[in-house]
Amino acid sequence: MPVSGLSIIPADNDPNWEDAPTNPITNDITANRPTSSTCSWSKLHWNNNTNKQLANILSQLANTLNTNQTPRPNTNSRRTKAHISDTFSGTEPDKLNNFLFQYCLYFHTNPVQFNTDIVKINFAMTYLTGVAQDWFEVSLNQEDQSILQDWLSDQNLFVNKLHQYFGLLDPIGEAANMLDNLCIKLSNKISTYNMDFMCYASQLGWRNSMLYYYYYQKLSNQIQDLISTWE
Repeated sequence: MPVSGLSIIPADNDPNWEDAPTNPITNDITANRPTSSTCSWSKLHWNNNTNKQLANILSQLANTLNTNQTPRPNTNSRRTKAHISDTFSGTEPDKLNNFLFQYCLYFHTNPVQFNTDIVKINFAMTYLTGVAQDWFEVSLNQEDQSILQDWLSDQNLFVNKLHQYFGLLDPIGEAANMLDNLCIKLSNKISTYNMDFMCYASQLGWRNSMLYYYYYQKLSNQIQDLISTWE
């Protein structure tokens, strides 16, 4: 690999060439002269600093090779194929949390594409329909009239607006009501009951002793009897 501006070929009229060592066999001073077939760099005096200059040249070559061989990041990697399967109309408050979960999961699987709150919010609004879409559309029109909307650039504020206007009015009371009416259906497995129970219980902050009581009381008699044999 050529390095510009550096050479070890001495010129024919170089006064320092006379100090070059002769070949010990032929006693010919020109026998040690580098030829153009072995080196194609420009003039470099053959003197006591030659070894240092050669060391610098080799160091530059090594640095160049290391730079060229450094692995480059793969910019052509395929994006994760994830999507938000449902839209949100605002008429079913109990579906808001599920919509927001899909919305956040999509952004986590595509962090490069969605790297700012503004991009995330604009994307999420394309999945709003019905009254939810109408509300945000009015707010956007106000933005055009110089009425600033801070939720347009803050994801947390955007989510808060969704909960404020289209979420459950009393999420804790709703979770308590759902837990109170929870039971194992004949067509369901115990795993389905467990998942529903944990979903509602996680929103309540109740003591474990109370949750144990509720869990046991909602089980079928057959399962209660089976648990009793383990105690």
